[in-house]
Amino acid sequence: MTSESGGIPAKTTIAAISAPPGSVAGPLESVAPAECQPPAEMTALWTWLVYYIRRRADGRPYVGVTSRPLPVRIAAYDHTARLRPRLGRPGTLVHAIRQAYADGLSFHDAFQVDILASTSSPEEARRLERHWIARLRTASPHGFNVMPGGASLGGPANAVPVVLEHPARGTLHYGSLLQAIADIDRERQNLGEPPLQPGAVYARRAMGWPVAEALGLTKHADGRRKRPLFRWHGRTYDTLQELALAEGLPIDAIRSKLYRARQAGCDAAEDAAPDRRLPGRRRTGGAGCGRQPPLVLPHPLDPQADPVDAARFARLIGLPRATVLHRYHRLERERDGSALTRSAVLAALTRRSDRRRIITLALPDGRRLSGGVREVIRAVLADAEVEQSRPERLGLSAIRARLRRLPHWPGRLTPTELLWAFGFDPDVNPSADPRPMAAE
Repeated sequence: MTSESGGIPAKTTIAAISAPPGSVAGPLESVAPAECQPPAEMTALWTWLVYYIRRRADGRPYVGVTSRPLPVRIAAYDHTARLRPRLGRPGTLVHAIRQAYADGLSFHDAFQVDILASTSSPEEARRLERHWIARLRTASPHGFNVMPGGASLGGPANAVPVVLEHPARGTLHYGSLLQAIADIDRERQNLGEPPLQPGAVYARRAMGWPVAEALGLTKHADGRRKRPLFRWHGRTYDTLQELALAEGLPIDAIRSKLYRARQAGCDAAEDAAPDRRLPGRRRTGGAGCGRQPPLVLPHPLDPQADPVDAARFARLIGLPRATVLHRYHRLERERDGSALTRSAVLAALTRRSDRRRIITLALPDGRRLSGGVREVIRAVLADAEVEQSRPERLGLSAIRARLRRLPHWPGRLTPTELLWAFGFDPDVNPSADPRPMAAE
């Protein structure tokens, strides 16, 4: 195709449409598609569509350009019109779409959509947009276009020239950020790397990232990991990661030592490496070294063997170490000052204790269910007849929550309290009555 501004340099397809009433003096002539294969290294990663929207009621037109599929672009108009009421002033296409929805019309009932042209060149897409806006007279007040077109592709970010300091290619100049993304994508494609996400690049630039960092050419250093300078074994650091790599320490351990150094009033010039933990109630090791001594337990299988720590004891009897520690500390709390014998320790650590809270529920049909809280709840939920007699269909979590709200929990509960907690008697709420209830 050849227009007033010259031939189309990139691969472009132009579709002929009928002129809307009053847009031009006469009908548009049919234009044959122009096929021109660009060099392989210049093959674009996007196809740009120049589209035409006409309001059916009065023929008022609009011309736009997009790199997305046309249904996706129309869906974006729909989203803005429905969910962004502050966008789209009177006279714009979005405002017209919102008015059509208010009149009970769908988008396709109120508007006609056609594709005018497609091209693989961003520059040609801009030129075509300007050309069709002028040719079809879609600029305001005759149409919905409030700008002459061709200024940007994909928003204001693409209307600003971009200067990129490429690490390998030097200073590069682009007409827009979109052109820079396309060029870097071709470079990444040749290297076998995945393409950039344009949305992520735009977001990075909006947050103030340099162009090279936004395009992933240089590493972004935002300073979030940096902290005030601190000293460790005579050296100065500003990040935990650097120190962890240098010393081979876990980051959590470094963070704890820095916290204790601050609590002790140390300034940046003092070394944070010394252990500043204070000796606790059952801790030994001297001042400044509050390490708790390892737990010494009798060997569970061989009375003649040497004592073992909690981890080895747990492996020998097949229990989690946390369970062994929990049972041992509970035994220490419950003893009355007497020395612990080997048999008492082994019995306490290897025997499973019954920690259930036993309740007895009197059902409306006369039956009584007794057992742990979970056992009784599951028995009620599994009985279809009992379920039908409950006005409130409470689940396991809801019943347990009600039990915890009772004033006498976890002590002895009255039948009325239990019936309310299980949903059999919703009119009585013992948890809301501040007066103490007499136990049965």
